[in-house]
Amino acid sequence: MQYLDKENKPIFKNPLPEYNTIGREEIDSAIKVLNSGILSGFVASPGPNFLGGEHVLALESAFCKTFGRSQAISFNSATSALHCSLIAAGVVENDEVIVPPFTMSATATSVLMCGAQPIFVDIEADTFCIDARLIEDKISSKTKAIIAVNLFGLPANLSQIRAIADKFDLVLIEDNSQAPGALYGDKYTATIGDMGVFSLNRHKTMQCGEGGLVICDNSRLADKLRLARNHGEAVIAELPEAEYKKEDVEIVGYNYRLTSLQAAIALPQLNKLKELNIIRIQLANYLTSCLLEFNFIKPVKVREDCSHVYYLYPMLFDSEVAGMSRDNFLDKMKKELAPISNYARPLYRLPIYKAKSKNPEIFHPKNFPITENLWKNEILVTSICRPPLTFKHIDLFIKAIRKAIASET
Repeated sequence: MQYLDKENKPIFKNPLPEYNTIGREEIDSAIKVLNSGILSGFVASPGPNFLGGEHVLALESAFCKTFGRSQAISFNSATSALHCSLIAAGVVENDEVIVPPFTMSATATSVLMCGAQPIFVDIEADTFCIDARLIEDKISSKTKAIIAVNLFGLPANLSQIRAIADKFDLVLIEDNSQAPGALYGDKYTATIGDMGVFSLNRHKTMQCGEGGLVICDNSRLADKLRLARNHGEAVIAELPEAEYKKEDVEIVGYNYRLTSLQAAIALPQLNKLKELNIIRIQLANYLTSCLLEFNFIKPVKVREDCSHVYYLYPMLFDSEVAGMSRDNFLDKMKKELAPISNYARPLYRLPIYKAKSKNPEIFHPKNFPITENLWKNEILVTSICRPPLTFKHIDLFIKAIRKAIASET
């Protein structure tokens, strides 16, 4: 009981500051757009404005330069970007797409949006990314694409997944929403797949409120992405038949356009990405060193020859060594107002998949033993490794762990 003070006040006495990377440059850029009165440059008809205004084009050009791709297409969200990536990949009704079950729901619901069936593949027990060794067994004649998620900031086993996609002539999409700027060997994540998806949601490392992008090196995929983003059917109707592909006629376009205001904020955020990642990595490395004090928490694993950019910091909890369940530990940490939680419910447990499937049995938890055990018993995630938080906040986090364990003994 040595860590309990007499009044037993929470370790975190004040609410943690909200994540906020917006500075003078973003504010000035936004004001410039507001003063212009032109908050979006898009028009859904042939011509330059079909591609958006100057701020959207500048943001897309900067993404191409930063990540070494020839094409970048912006969207109003990463969900929209995923949906249009699948459209560009030719995914249609009754097709199948390989997806991990441990990720944000939009990764798989984007498949449903195409009328296709997500086929979940269990994850690696120590990295939490899709287990490439299990993918081939889930591939069928209906499989059209694989979505590999670079979860929490760590790349999936992208070289092995790339090889499988090539072997079976499948389109590989990287959901890179949580890992912008991470490295897989000497390559950036989002550049190994045929398409790489970024998120600009307010919780992400780079943010402009809402937004997303797709990068690729294939002009045909880029054409399809742009048609799907901006009412492409209206554009096709006004073009001579010789100027479009017959397959493009079947693409239904949406209003998935990023506004000029969002793009103006996102561009300086992209310019800050390296700096923002360095801060997260420094905080995470300090947390990793501090966690070595405890034999019941296993710090995050970083895949060999990769970098981790720590959108979240995941840990594994050993209930037997700790002498309490993971959920009991979580309850004690929450009483200290520490930023820690379980991760999202596995996607196969969401009712929509059974409702939309002709074979609901494929979504039974028994088919995903690694994901199921992690979610029920072991995984913990914290957002303590983000600015404007500091080493002092991590010290408090460690103090909260000590107190949570001491209160059990």
